[in-house]
Amino acid sequence: MSAARLLDLGLLRPERLHASYAGIARAAEPDGAPVLLWARAGAHLSLGQSQSAACELVANPGVPVLRRPLGGGMVWIDEQQYVHVFIVPLRLAPRRPAEWAAWGLRPALSTFRAFGLDVERRGEDLWLRGRKIAGSGSATIGACAVFASSFLMRFPRERFAGCVAGSAGFRGWLNAGLAATLTDWSSHAAVPAEAGLRAGFVAATEEAFGWRLQADAVRGDESMAIVEAEIEMREDDDDCGARAVPGGIKLNRESRLVEQERGGRLVRELVVRGMVARRAVMAPERGAG
Repeated sequence: MSAARLLDLGLLRPERLHASYAGIARAAEPDGAPVLLWARAGAHLSLGQSQSAACELVANPGVPVLRRPLGGGMVWIDEQQYVHVFIVPLRLAPRRPAEWAAWGLRPALSTFRAFGLDVERRGEDLWLRGRKIAGSGSATIGACAVFASSFLMRFPRERFAGCVAGSAGFRGWLNAGLAATLTDWSSHAAVPAEAGLRAGFVAATEEAFGWRLQADAVRGDESMAIVEAEIEMREDDDDCGARAVPGGIKLNRESRLVEQERGGRLVRELVVRGMVARRAVMAPERGAG
């Protein structure tokens, strides 16, 4: 087994969470040891690299909004999630980024099943009983492949829906759409204690990758890189000016909710598992945004 580092960073500020994996990856040497970062963070909305807060969200969502240095779409992160990030020198990761999801989700898949949840992988996500229970995001940062996902204990659907741009009716449909397409741990089983979940995930990671994880602390050079990454994140005011899903939001790989004006009428359409579940044509609503 090869040596690897376990960094349990506890509960972090939102900016520090994303700056931590970015900074550690930037400070890593090409021949360094792989890292498993485990952490939680205060409530915030995390946008993908190319998403626009002005287009995706209401003017005042009530929580911090950050653009993370990883791919994927907008996600809600709060204290009810255990975030896990693999920071792996590129020499130890699959050569093609298209293969990273199958590789990086293996420990989470095994952990869910060890706790009695019959989860399956679909593309870059994990699903349980026809609904998404975990997503993932990845990027090459410095000399490392960085791959992140989380264990979602409880998902506040209404709070998340209230942050998304659109009319009041759109957000009402979104809440219902989220219930049909996303799920969380507590909806299927008792929520485990963090120590047991972390131990199970560490064991699954060691088995999947042939690592021997040892608890470690953030090094001095990594701390400096984390501070620099956090400063850059705070200064990031770039806005791509477009919504990832025109007029709406992706719920999972098979589902979306879209609201667009066509010919002076507002057309709202909810697609679940590739089929139109609900559709309405109406006069434009006031107060959209």
